[in-house]
Amino acid sequence: MADNLRIVIVEDEYYVRKGLINSFPWRDMGCEIVGEADNGANGLKVIMEQQPHLVIADIEMPLLDGISMVEQLIKQGYKGEYIFLTSHQNFSYVYRALKLEVVDYLLKPFKNEELQSNLEKVKVKVGLNQTAVQETVVDEINFKNTLIRQAVLYVRENYAQEITSNSVAEHLNISSAYFCRTFKKETGYTFGHYLAYYRIHKAAHLLQDSDMRISEVAAACGIADSNYFSQIFKKIKGVTPKEYQSNRN
Repeated sequence: MADNLRIVIVEDEYYVRKGLINSFPWRDMGCEIVGEADNGANGLKVIMEQQPHLVIADIEMPLLDGISMVEQLIKQGYKGEYIFLTSHQNFSYVYRALKLEVVDYLLKPFKNEELQSNLEKVKVKVGLNQTAVQETVVDEINFKNTLIRQAVLYVRENYAQEITSNSVAEHLNISSAYFCRTFKKETGYTFGHYLAYYRIHKAAHLLQDSDMRISEVAAACGIADSNYFSQIFKKIKGVTPKEYQSNRN
């Protein structure tokens, strides 16, 4: 589907690659696997052909390692997002990955919740580049489904805390996969999108009505990384938090 997050997975271990593709609830998360490759060299070809939103790649691979593959992709003009996988906590890998501004660096074996949290972050970044969502997403949608109403209420009462679709599903005593699927079906938006828009909606009010610092506003709205907060704020509001606060009068 056009509104799905398109993903290519590059992993040289066959069973790890197939296990990730077949066992993770991609469809329920609003994601689509559009390609796979067993090494960095093949990954280059698949990624440039498919132009996915996100590349999930192992670091240690034959022919061309994951980091070198991404470096070449950047040189070739590919502008997607990246998540790296590795079996070793190697500082040199971490340093090189951070220089590439990847979404995250996951140590295998990782929990589904770790990947799920990162997918939500990527979907917000990609979705904001594709379409603007009106304020009705935040305050005026008439949620007919009881579970969704409860989820929205939970967000509105706890947006300043760490929230994931998994934690909301646990609060509702349902599976995360069912929650994600139901939320998207009932609202037309992923849970990650709704959470991000609601937080920025609340942040805008704080910036208008107080003299709090940007980092304080971000933290008050549940976003620990102030740089990420500023990036998302600008994509939603069209200006940086500082510009928004300066223009409040």
